[in-house]
Amino acid sequence: MSDPENPYAAPLAADAPPLEPQKADFVPASQGKRFANLLIDSMAMFVFLFVIGMVLAMVGGADPDEPSSRLLDYLINILIGTTYYTLLEGFTGKSLGKLITGTKVVDANGNPPTFGIALLRSICRYIPFEPFSFLSSDARGWHDSITKTWVVNSR
Repeated sequence: MSDPENPYAAPLAADAPPLEPQKADFVPASQGKRFANLLIDSMAMFVFLFVIGMVLAMVGGADPDEPSSRLLDYLINILIGTTYYTLLEGFTGKSLGKLITGTKVVDANGNPPTFGIALLRSICRYIPFEPFSFLSSDARGWHDSITKTWVVNSR
């Protein structure tokens, strides 16, 4: 009994958003552009960390040979990297590297990532061996596949 005029019929389910990007809407960035993004963003973070290190050294930093100092260095590095990617990709969908190479981060519908997704992407970058995930044929890292985002050409 599937009468379209039946007021007691169950409502029809809405279509779910696609899990894969619509190829007509955008083109995934190449592995070369993704690698260029990594190099540019790494250099930007290095400069920022250098400036922070110089300020801390002038204020009265710790002995760099102490194990606790090295642990603090790792934690600061992770904090800066997570903050860098989360703020830039969360607000603009682009890091400095993506801005220069003409790429951006989008979800499956082509929208910029939410701030929460940008934070999760940033945290996923610190999964051990995550850089090797780009050796697959689709040039997507685990930080992309876990958050269901894509880096695509924007120009």
